[in-house]
Amino acid sequence: MAITTPVLGATTLPQVDADGYTETPELRGATTEMVSGALATDLVNASVKRRFELSWRTLTEAEVTSIVSAWSTMITSGSASFTAPNGGSYTVTHDDQLTLPVRWEKITASGLLGGLTLRLRQI
Repeated sequence: MAITTPVLGATTLPQVDADGYTETPELRGATTEMVSGALATDLVNASVKRRFELSWRTLTEAEVTSIVSAWSTMITSGSASFTAPNGGSYTVTHDDQLTLPVRWEKITASGLLGGLTLRLRQI
């Protein structure tokens, strides 16, 4: 699988960390356990959708600002195009993520690097 630079909307994102990309296929719907113990499943449709999680641990302030800007634009617009690190192209929205915590780590007496996790959901 080729590695591609991730893009959200019109913003090229930094490369994710080595273990910083998770793609989870899912079917959307609900399952209910019946009194008999059988499971009843009701799907919205039978097509597989995906959830994505991108993580970074060593971002500069400019990179954090770029990611936060792309994320907030996606939320206010309702959706955005997304090119995943594996090269796939999707239309996504936030995955119930209206906050985007940034973890800042001191690396020198005067320098900080940020880390964050971005969660996206295919629509």
